[in-house]
Amino acid sequence: MRKTESNFYFLKEINRNIFKLAREAEALYRDEYFQQCMTQTRCFAENVCRELLNGNHQPNDTFDTMLANLDDYLINCTEKREIISDLYFLKKAGNQSVHTRAVDKDGIKALECLQRAFEVAVMFYSAKNGQDASVARLLFDEELLVTGKRSKDKNTLKEKYLQMQAKEEEMNRRKNVRKSKSKFDRYPTVSKAKPTLFFTPSRKVKIGIWGALAAISLLTLGVIKLLLVI
Repeated sequence: MRKTESNFYFLKEINRNIFKLAREAEALYRDEYFQQCMTQTRCFAENVCRELLNGNHQPNDTFDTMLANLDDYLINCTEKREIISDLYFLKKAGNQSVHTRAVDKDGIKALECLQRAFEVAVMFYSAKNGQDASVARLLFDEELLVTGKRSKDKNTLKEKYLQMQAKEEEMNRRKNVRKSKSKFDRYPTVSKAKPTLFFTPSRKVKIGIWGALAAISLLTLGVIKLLLVI
């Protein structure tokens, strides 16, 4: 089995069993066993709830019973509303995955379960181990989930998608700018006025007169030369 990393690595130091449940849920998602992934996150949530009660529960208590009692045992937890809400969500999604026959092939619901489980894990860590800034600012890494390897550039799949989308929008914008600034737009064509006729009637008369005078002059010169020769 190839070695894989986990979004939930920080749980290993406080509860190896809960860490193992979360890591297995990631592996099920990676192998596209989405229903089993949701069932596993429910199991993860139930174990977290039991740990948060810190022994204040009965062996036969149901998940619902433990959730109902959890509010009384999170007095010092500033995010108890959020963690209880996420635990309820994981319980409900896990129950539905067990009883439904349809397979959620797109994995959207399973991905949401893992993201909710991650938020629970961060709050669970704080409740059991005190506030830790390095854990509190962690973000769920979708690329790590899919590949099992932490991305070197620390970009999640979502961030890469947004970068690609922004790049595509920029390319489209530049393309539109080039179209709007073509030479035809910079120098718009204007319909020319109807050209003026050079040989107007008045010009034709003038040309005729000058032509006749030139002919008479040439004829006169010819006659004079002829007389001189005689």
